[in-house]
Amino acid sequence: MQYEYLPELASNRPPKRGRKPKIVHLHNVRTLHYARLLDLVKLAELRDYDLKGYRELFCFLYRYWSCCFTDDPEQALQQVLEFNSEFKEPLSEREVIRATRSAEKAWRAKSDAKENEEAIKKGYPGAGYNLKNSTIIRWFDITPEEQRHLQTIIDGNEKRRRKRERDKKRMDEVRREKGAKTREEYLEEQKEKTEDRVWQMQKAMERHPNATNKQLAEMLQLSVRRIQQLKKMITN
Repeated sequence: MQYEYLPELASNRPPKRGRKPKIVHLHNVRTLHYARLLDLVKLAELRDYDLKGYRELFCFLYRYWSCCFTDDPEQALQQVLEFNSEFKEPLSEREVIRATRSAEKAWRAKSDAKENEEAIKKGYPGAGYNLKNSTIIRWFDITPEEQRHLQTIIDGNEKRRRKRERDKKRMDEVRREKGAKTREEYLEEQKEKTEDRVWQMQKAMERHPNATNKQLAEMLQLSVRRIQQLKKMITN
């Protein structure tokens, strides 16, 4: 769909002297609308298409974002009707059309210079629906667990969680490249060492049941404190 619908990202304009060429990011407005559509479908899947109480809202935003992505209102209407048919309790075709009619109207306003000018005067980025993630999350009552499965409809907490995961993965990759162990690998290695020490301790106690902690420490080349710890592990 990306290659079929999205515009070419490469710019044919020669860069101006003294300035670095601008980087054209793939995640532009059109790809954002597509990602929103995917999130909407994913949210419906997560809820097993049991969307009672949210059906009109699902259909409304689906039709709006589909119009924005395809630039084809007829196709967008057909797609939202198909989407609605997947619901456990679908709306009637008449209800879908009535509930989503203003979505197409808002999409047409986005391409109207006068409508955009009026919206900007009122403090909006432009005509149409420019919804914040927080608004969408509130409208649909999207839980933190559901957000983990979505691409773009996420709050600050989920963004920070993903950043921590990316940072951790990056650090693990750097450590591997340098030959260092990851934290999980280190802990697993320490666990294996401890299990091995416990086994050695058990054998030493079987062979020398009357040995003192100091004597056992000398046999195993460990500290008396470590011998005491191993004994607790055995008795527990």
